[in-house]
Amino acid sequence: MPDNQDRRLTAMHPRLNADFDGAAWSGLNGWEVLDLAGTQFGHESTIDLSGYARESMTFFPNALGIQDPGLYLVKGLIDPTFSGLQVLDIITSVPMDLSTVSSLQVQGAAPGMLASDYDFTTILFGMYRFFAHNTNIPYANYVQLERSQRFDSGEPTAVDKLYCYRIVNLLLDGLEPGSKVNLPACRQLVSGVFSEETELVYMQRLRRGYELANQVVGS
Repeated sequence: MPDNQDRRLTAMHPRLNADFDGAAWSGLNGWEVLDLAGTQFGHESTIDLSGYARESMTFFPNALGIQDPGLYLVKGLIDPTFSGLQVLDIITSVPMDLSTVSSLQVQGAAPGMLASDYDFTTILFGMYRFFAHNTNIPYANYVQLERSQRFDSGEPTAVDKLYCYRIVNLLLDGLEPGSKVNLPACRQLVSGVFSEETELVYMQRLRRGYELANQVVGS
């Protein structure tokens, strides 16, 4: 297998067109509800790198992003005090617990930051976005982007699998029958180069990755 192979890795997440009947959500389309209140949702996927790992190659990310053409729509109470949502897009070299990360987001933190058990170097791609209603736009339930912030390291990795997550928190003061959330399908993108490192550097990278993965499992 030749050195310095340019690759574009992708992870796909389905749309979320969910409706609340007063007791449960329908139309989850592969998403899961992460909390008892019914305001946190998550979806996960993976990117298989085992073929490159067998060749002892390291992946060096150089471009990261998302594609999610479509509208973000949220509906809660008829007369809400506040209404919006937060979205996390994450690609990591270690598996994460969706409920833990979602609860961390509610507390105002993100993986790799203080109060998190996840190491910053394991976050290849991380993006936080906040959406809120704009009453000047006459489109029912539409929320627009108000803040976007990256929290990734972009560190090289030698793992055999990447873990890809979308986590959504509805910022609502209540749900009622007819509440809904609509998100477009999303493609997460990581472009970079697969290359061979010296044996010593590669072995140190594998050891560090193993330690970080076990640190998360044991936390």
